[in-house]
Formats: sequence, structure tokens, C-alpha cells
Amino acid sequence: MGDVIKAFRRSKVLSIGFLMIVLALILSAVASFTVENKSYVQSGKLGPGKHVIGSDNFEGKYLYPNRTLVLSSNNTTLILVSSDKNISYNLTGRIVLHPKERPTIVVYNGSVGYTYRVRAVNYPYSDLSIPALILALIGSVFLWVGYAKIIREVREGKKNEKD
Repeated sequence: MGDVIKAFRRSKVLSIGFLMIVLALILSAVASFTVENKSYVQSGKLGPGKHVIGSDNFEGKYLYPNRTLVLSSNNTTLILVSSDKNISYNLTGRIVLHPKERPTIVVYNGSVGYTYRVRAVNYPYSDLSIPALILALIGSVFLWVGYAKIIREVREGKKNEKD
């Protein structure tokens, strides 16, 4: 262990590379920090027609939204429209859905009550991951250059001892 510490003291390049790697680890830890979970709730009744539920401002601002849509009715025919498929329901009672994006509901007859909840995670310091990556890459290069320099010095020292 004493040889490693001596090597770091002799080589500024190795010390700088190690410091950059440590700083990159700290920045990446800060970048993954979440401040708080945000949530949005909307509820009401929908009559016949096409309805887009939710807030584009809220859902476009945060990452990883978790959506829950609760529909309830006595007797309603409706279609839940999503990007990959359209699902038809003859709704009598209550149903809980988890759409992957803001739902569009087309109600053909009757009315349907709904509650739409969205939870999202906010990573306000995620931009620090870019400098962390750059520091990690440059620090790795510095470590390899410093390591190669120390190995060269050790080999030259052994050559000089033989002469």
C-alpha cells in the first residue's frame, strides 16, 4: 500500500486523474438525486364526445409519469384511445386503467365519471451527469497515462540496476 501512495505522490498526472474520477462519482450521485414526487389529480364527468384528459404542461415537464385512470358508470359505451391500440368498453361499474400516455376517451352514449392521477419524479440536477461523464472519461485517460509513466519509470530503474 505504501508503494501506491508513493506512486501517487510522484506522479501529478495520476493524482489529477484519480481526483477527476472521485469528482465524477460525486457529480453523478448528485445528478441522480430526486427532489420530490410531483402529482396531479383531475376528476369529473364526461358526456358524449371526444375528451382528452390530463394536463400537457404537467406531464411534459417531468420524467417517469405513473398514470392511473379510474372510470365508473352505470351503462356507458366508450373507447379508450392510446398510441398503440384502441380499447372498447361497455362500462357497468368501475374499472382501473394504467395508460402509458395521456388518455383520450370517446364516449358514445351515457356519461362516465373519472378520476385521473399522475405521479412523476423530478430530477432537477440531472444536467450534472454530462460533466460527470466528461470528467470520468478524462480522468480515466489521466490514470492510464500516469500508470504507464510509472511502469516505464520502474522498468528504466530495473535496467539501470542491471548496468
